Amino acid sequence: MSGGDTDIASAAGTAPTAGTTTTAATASTAKASTSSSADHNVSILLAVLVSVGLTALVMAFLLPHLWYDFHKISDVPHYQGYAERMANGERPFTEAFPVEYPPLAIPLFRLPGHPYDLPGYYRWFHVEMGLVTLLAAAVTTLVACRFWPRGGRAYVAAALFPVAVALTGAIILNRYDAALALVIAVFILCLTARWYTAAAFVLGAGFALKFTPAALLPLALLLSGHPRRWAWPLAAFFAAAIAPFLPYLFTSPRGLWHVFQYHLERPLQIESVLGTPMLFGKLIGLMQATSGQSHASAQLVATGAGLAADMSGGLTLLAVAGVYLLVWRRRRWLRGAPPDQAIAVLALILALMTFGKVLSPQFFIWTLPAWVLVAARDRVLAVIGGAALLLTGIEFPALYLRLVAMAPESVAIVVVRNILLLCFFAVACWRLWGLPETAAMGKTSTDC
Repeated sequence: MSGGDTDIASAAGTAPTAGTTTTAATASTAKASTSSSADHNVSILLAVLVSVGLTALVMAFLLPHLWYDFHKISDVPHYQGYAERMANGERPFTEAFPVEYPPLAIPLFRLPGHPYDLPGYYRWFHVEMGLVTLLAAAVTTLVACRFWPRGGRAYVAAALFPVAVALTGAIILNRYDAALALVIAVFILCLTARWYTAAAFVLGAGFALKFTPAALLPLALLLSGHPRRWAWPLAAFFAAAIAPFLPYLFTSPRGLWHVFQYHLERPLQIESVLGTPMLFGKLIGLMQATSGQSHASAQLVATGAGLAADMSGGLTLLAVAGVYLLVWRRRRWLRGAPPDQAIAVLALILALMTFGKVLSPQFFIWTLPAWVLVAARDRVLAVIGGAALLLTGIEFPALYLRLVAMAPESVAIVVVRNILLLCFFAVACWRLWGLPETAAMGKTSTDC
């Protein structure tokens, strides 16, 4: 296409004066024809139907026929146990009924019904998470259509979402983290529309669902402009974040504190990136490493594991702060370039995952909306992120028990995946670094 334009321009420049007008008209007609065919308007309905339809096919026909049992190492029985106790009249978030999940997770556990019937609960929980995943696909595709209202890039994003679900595997229906993916997709949509108060409200609800989305709040504030504009977003965030805790705060504060204490006390998890040097040392025979059980997951038992767990909080804060430093320097550009906002969201999520002491496979579900939107135009991040998803799907749940037993092939897969995750984060930060610091499209900033 660029070569054709160059040829036309050359012809116009060397033709006799009398023919210049005709040649210019020909060039204009050719460019208009090319533009109309290449930059056609995107059909939002078609793009959403493609994404939702393909995602539904993946969940209905691919995920149940993977090389491992669909229900292998599932948290659904754990959720069903909560539902059964609540059906018996027990009140959660008490000392007698401790819960490690924030309050907005409880309605998701109760919604499937069938509290005394595990097969029925399985079935309807999968339906619930399937519908949530389809909503996440639809919202992500809608964002892509807003990013790229012409051309084919929105359709690429529409097709990438079901690909991401396929790479993730059955875990997307066996955990409730698809709800976090939906929260992040809606958050990006609100940023795109400049609905900063709504974006903050969504993050507050996400905090009451699984804590993590709170780390995205400063992004909404920075994009909203001058600090005097932060009052309503902050009020919306805290209202949505605190309200679900209030029914339990005064009746059983110690039971509610267990939600926070549980996660603060968790040791270094066997799949965490911070444990990668120890796993690699085990793999090549330079150090001893084993696994143990703690907080319903496998922990890494090795020299330095305790120190790594203690350092994870500080390292995570530094990583998140580093991303925000990049965002701060480029906030004017980001306000006028919505597609680049998805890179910032992706980098922040990856910062939390890469340096946390816990890295469970379901955490990768959080990345799906941002990764799809970034991968639609960035081949490097598409390949790295897709490879990390693929290796996670290969390792869990089929090879997880072998990882716990420190089988070399499973350890090697996790080591490679973790290195890819670190590269994923680094490249996302590099992309942020490469953005201009001036306002996009000549727009001026109202920031101080």
